[in-house]
Amino acid sequence: MRKVLIVDDEPSVRFVLARTCERVGVPHAESGSAEEAREELARSGTGRPGGIGLVLLDVRLPGDDGFTLLGELAGRTDSPFVVVMTAEDTMRSAVEAMKRGAADYLGKPFDLARVERIIRDLAIGPEEQREPEERPAPRPERAEGERKKDGAPLDTLIGRSAAMVEVFKEIGRVARTEMTVTLMGESGTGKELVARAIHSNSARARGPFITVNMAAIPRDLMESELYGHERGAFTGAAERRPGKFELASGGTLFLDEIGEMPVELQAKLLRVLQEREIDRVGGSRPLPVDVRIVAATNADLGRAVEEGRFRRDLFYRLAVVPVRLPALRERDADVVLLARFFSAKYGEQLRGRAITLAKDAEPLLLAHSWPGNVRELQNVIQRVLLKLPGNRIAAKDLAPLLPATAAREKGLEGFVESVLEAPEPEGGRYTAALAAVEAPLIAAAMSRTKGNQLRAAELLGMNRNTLRERMRMLGLKPRQD
Repeated sequence: MRKVLIVDDEPSVRFVLARTCERVGVPHAESGSAEEAREELARSGTGRPGGIGLVLLDVRLPGDDGFTLLGELAGRTDSPFVVVMTAEDTMRSAVEAMKRGAADYLGKPFDLARVERIIRDLAIGPEEQREPEERPAPRPERAEGERKKDGAPLDTLIGRSAAMVEVFKEIGRVARTEMTVTLMGESGTGKELVARAIHSNSARARGPFITVNMAAIPRDLMESELYGHERGAFTGAAERRPGKFELASGGTLFLDEIGEMPVELQAKLLRVLQEREIDRVGGSRPLPVDVRIVAATNADLGRAVEEGRFRRDLFYRLAVVPVRLPALRERDADVVLLARFFSAKYGEQLRGRAITLAKDAEPLLLAHSWPGNVRELQNVIQRVLLKLPGNRIAAKDLAPLLPATAAREKGLEGFVESVLEAPEPEGGRYTAALAAVEAPLIAAAMSRTKGNQLRAAELLGMNRNTLRERMRMLGLKPRQD
């Protein structure tokens, strides 16, 4: 059994964590600063029975901060496990902690049950869990100026829910590697933002970040778009043109909607991933490429493999590190946080002043299922701001855009009154109310039938073509369960 070192300048935090160690039956020591922690580490030692095997490390400390101490520990051959603790910006600190070699990350206030599990696993777990060579090597430190240039678009990913903290930790883990990553999640969950964060926190941050939406490229142009072509390769090829792989050289290529790639082109992509070289259309020799691949899909690739629509070998090559992004309905703790963020951001852009969120708007936001995820929430806030009469978004302003939710919250009569009292939405109150009720109804039917449009149409008592047209008009995509 090894000792736990608690490093925090708040006596109350040290007290709670010390009692947790005692409850688990693990010896502990306490330090109020990085300097005190160094003295304790020198006194107790590490990498041996009875020495310090786990450091619970706060970021904000007097003198040197926690990240400075983490960097020192990560470079040691006998490094203990380090779990970073902070109440600061979740996204930035979680990613930075994992990039620098932390074993885990804890946001304040603590979930003490989780703290107990971490102590059990890392301080008194099996011996193989505690050997430093079992852990990934820490990412080499950069100069401070370089690190600031690396910093991701961290203000674009918002969340404090447990589900999003796990995503942030994954970003930090994979960013320091060259592994191929596949992001999985429903439309509107922020897959491109996560891909950009991985790129911006990687050693390739100074290189280009190139995006390809596979669903938006015509089938007959996809090969040329990805790999480029030589002059005269086909009718209309008047000059040599580099493809996305070449443009992304030294950086990251984001292949969005990878499940939409035709089967006949998947074999060539597999070869590129294996050989790290491409063949331009009409070219006579292969060209080496230095690109990190991040793919994304809102489809069930496992089902596509079983149905013969996606190559099994390509699936395993792409999903070396699969990262699942939670739907907004799975992260209730972030809904109001995101709504406030969008209100402030787009209030300045659209109204030229700060816009706040009224307290009575929160239950309505939390009650909505958000089938369009973060993108839908963003759209709703933007639409409200266009006609908002004051400086605060209230429930009555949201009700016309979330009528089905408002009906559940207030009852049908209250919903009707809120629609009539609110500013008139684009297209009129009648059309907007019907559309808002229709959208969650179709989304629920698609979810219940696991994306089967024929069965969903039968459930709703309509023609399949009618269902498709209504989904197109409402901007709905089939849910993937």
